[in-house]
Amino acid sequence: MTDYKKEYESIFSGLSDDDQLAFNSLNQEFDKHFVIKDAKYEKLYIMAVSMVDSGKNYVEYYNAKTKDVARVASKDLPKHRNKYWSDAAILGVYFAVLFSVTIFILGEIVISFVLPLVIILILLMVPFMNTGIKHQTSRRGNNQMLSGLIFIILFVSANLLILFMNSEFLSALKITALDASFAESLLYVLFIIVTAASVYFIFSSESWASKLIFIVLLIYSAGRLLYPFDILNGLSEFIVQYFMFIGLILIIIGQYIRSKQANKES
Repeated sequence: MTDYKKEYESIFSGLSDDDQLAFNSLNQEFDKHFVIKDAKYEKLYIMAVSMVDSGKNYVEYYNAKTKDVARVASKDLPKHRNKYWSDAAILGVYFAVLFSVTIFILGEIVISFVLPLVIILILLMVPFMNTGIKHQTSRRGNNQMLSGLIFIILFVSANLLILFMNSEFLSALKITALDASFAESLLYVLFIIVTAASVYFIFSSESWASKLIFIVLLIYSAGRLLYPFDILNGLSEFIVQYFMFIGLILIIIGQYIRSKQANKES
């Protein structure tokens, strides 16, 4: 089996500086279209060979912006799923753990407008994580320093917001707070982690039946997080008291339909 990555890197090393910049850009554009690695390098190799054999440079041969060339070239290539939301959920799990640590340190459960701000920062930092930090080990790493720097700034900012959420400086953003015993804090932290993990598994699971299970867990855990506070009292009370029973019924029905479909396919 041909190692197209190795073959591509071999021909890439012989290109001019301008052509290398163009093919680096193509490489990035293929990543933006979520082309799988093997197919990407095979296509890049074919494109580079075609250009070299023609005796022309990139501008003369392709005569188009790299994003346009990549968009057309990637249409028929196999792609992996968009990992934006699963990457965001992974970061969400990290910040959920950090938030949980602050609860144990402070001995107080704080609900603040800082939390949605952190969620916004997470959504903003994911693209910079994907184009910056993840590519630092590649040949394109030097071209991603700015993205990596922006990611670090956003990441550190989110950490500081969580750590100093209960400070006087951010007190204006506080919604409510609750003094909690160690046992109450532990239970609350458990549901924080379950909520964050459920979001991750919703976006990373392939099966809709699995997604359904984690959607039920997410809704129930979110209800348990709101229940101790005077926030959406009626809704949170309904979720805590009744939703898990409804959710279990939905899960059982979903699993039954899934097993029935599997039996038909077999």
